[in-house]
Amino acid sequence: MNRVSLLLLLSFTISIFSQQKQNALSENELFSIMDKNANLLLKDSKAYSVSIAIINNGKSHTKHYGEIDKGKGNKANDNTLFEIASVTKVFTGTLVANAVLEGKIKLDDDIRKYLKEPFSNLEYNGNSIRIRDLLTHRSGILTPFPDTKEIRQKYSPDSFLVHKNRLDKSYTKSDFFNALKKVKVDTLPGTTFKYGALGPELCAYILENVYNKAYEDQLNQVIFDKLKMNSTKIRLNNNDIVANGYNESGLLMTPLSSNLWGASKMLKSTISDLTKFIKFELDRNNKMVLESHRKIASNPDMGYFWEIQTDNNGNISYTKDGGSNGTQNILKIYPESNFGFIILMNQSDKNSGTYLELAVNNLLNDFKSAGIIIK
Repeated sequence: MNRVSLLLLLSFTISIFSQQKQNALSENELFSIMDKNANLLLKDSKAYSVSIAIINNGKSHTKHYGEIDKGKGNKANDNTLFEIASVTKVFTGTLVANAVLEGKIKLDDDIRKYLKEPFSNLEYNGNSIRIRDLLTHRSGILTPFPDTKEIRQKYSPDSFLVHKNRLDKSYTKSDFFNALKKVKVDTLPGTTFKYGALGPELCAYILENVYNKAYEDQLNQVIFDKLKMNSTKIRLNNNDIVANGYNESGLLMTPLSSNLWGASKMLKSTISDLTKFIKFELDRNNKMVLESHRKIASNPDMGYFWEIQTDNNGNISYTKDGGSNGTQNILKIYPESNFGFIILMNQSDKNSGTYLELAVNNLLNDFKSAGIIIK
């Protein structure tokens, strides 16, 4: 071996050792970072309960703070069932990624290829809505499903969630398809980002058509059974109890409702199960994961319902947040650093998302300083 080769080998070895050393944060140090940021989030947001799960180099670290119901001392645990709301969307995206890999769906196909009726209205100046447009909230349809315009005009912002929940509870699949037949495509598909339930719910219907199998069954067979996520579900059993959520006034809020497929917001899960999902999402050898992370739209960059972000140091992360009537959560993974986490809090109001985002940024800064995120 010549001198240049030896120097290159030594440099590479030192680099690897340095990265391993950076990731060798003690458990006490890791929990200290979690404690600091969780307690600050509790204080700032006035939430009753915060739960954090972190996966670092394949190892799980979980902890729970506060109490689910004020004054009752009922601290959450790894088996407490939470609404994860819009984080449901990335599970739906994972199923679509699987369907793409199996050749059942093509990203640039007209969605009408997979619908059972013509829906001649689902185009804009001859341009059709594609599967990728559903996955990235760029269908060109700006009307929400269900349409909330009437209740927004009729009721105050303080009571909007109550009436939105009632609307969701009464809104059927027949209502969904009737609205889909009448809706106008407002902009060129693929160009305008409009977040909502339409994309994931329609994806669930398309998945049912191509596999001739219920959306829930696909979730179980493709994801939950394989990962042993035994507590994660859309529909609750009689014995299931979901953690309570509250608004800024401390009022107990009603859980989310839906008579659709539930593909946009209806999953409930536990910290124990979510750590398994994070480990799954960090597996760089899993073709389904890699496909679901593939950038299929820009500005903002998105995968299959994942938000793709790159920080100033070039660290790439995949993020999804969710909010129910009384809870907020955020899931974030850094595959290149084999690191990911989820934070759940049982309060939802106009400011809770801001507090949660601040907690995430502080947590990330602490972990970057500790060398967990390598770059």
